[in-house]
Amino acid sequence: MKLAARLPLFALMAGFLLETELIGAEQSPRNSNGRAPISRRTDGPDSELVRLRADVIQKMKDARTSAQKLLEFHEQERKQLNEEYDRRRELYHQGLIARAEVIQAEQAYAKSILRAEEDRRWLAETDMAITEASMRDELLRLPGLAVGGYSETATLLRYNGAAAWSLADAPKIEKFFRQTFGRALPISALGQTGTHDRLRFDHRDAMDVALHPESKEGQTLLNYLRQVGIPFIAFRGAVAGAATGAHIHIGKASPRT
Repeated sequence: MKLAARLPLFALMAGFLLETELIGAEQSPRNSNGRAPISRRTDGPDSELVRLRADVIQKMKDARTSAQKLLEFHEQERKQLNEEYDRRRELYHQGLIARAEVIQAEQAYAKSILRAEEDRRWLAETDMAITEASMRDELLRLPGLAVGGYSETATLLRYNGAAAWSLADAPKIEKFFRQTFGRALPISALGQTGTHDRLRFDHRDAMDVALHPESKEGQTLLNYLRQVGIPFIAFRGAVAGAATGAHIHIGKASPRT
C-alpha cells in the first residue's frame, strides 16, 4: 500500500500519543466559613488510558475497513491488467504490436501484484495489532505463570520459558522453521514498530509470527519453543473488526510503556 493510503490510519491514531496524566481531584475556592469543599472525583490515569486505547482500537478497525476496500480495488485493477497483458501477448504473437507494448503491460501487471500483496500484508499486521490491544486487559487479568508454566484459555496460550530470550536468538528459530517447512518464518514484527509505539507497547525484545497457533506449522513452532524454553503468547484471534488476528508473540508479554 502506498504511503498516502496509510496516512489516514496514522492521523487517526496520532491523538493517542497526546495522552496526559489526569489530576486526581479538583478543588474550588474555600467557602465563606473557611471549610474546604468536598473534592470532585475524576477518573484516574489508568481509566483514561483504557478509554484512549479503546478509542485507538476502534479507529484502527475503521481504518482497516477502508484498507480492505482499497485491497478490493487493487485486486480488480490487477485482474484488468492481467487481461490486458494476455491480450497484448496475443497481439504480439500475431505480429500486430511491438514487443515494447507487451513489456509495458507486463510491468504494469507486476506492479499491481505487488500493490495487492502489500495491502494484504498490511491488513494482516493491523489485525494482529488489534488482537493484541483488544486482548491486553484479559491478559493482564490472568494469574502469573511460574517459570516453565503453561496455560490455555479460549483465546490465549501462554508459556513462561526459562530461557534468557532476546532478539539475538531469532535466527535459530528461523533456521528451525526453514529446515522443517522449507520456507521462511513469516515474521510480521521484529522488535519495536510504529504500531507498537502508538499503542504504547514495549515490543523491543519480542517478535510476532503470522501463524495460527492451531495450524500444523503453528503447533510445530510452539512445541519447539517449549522444548528450548523460549516464552511465548499465542493469540487464537476471534476479535471483532479483524479478519483473524491470530499469531504467535515470541518473548515476554509487551508491557505498557
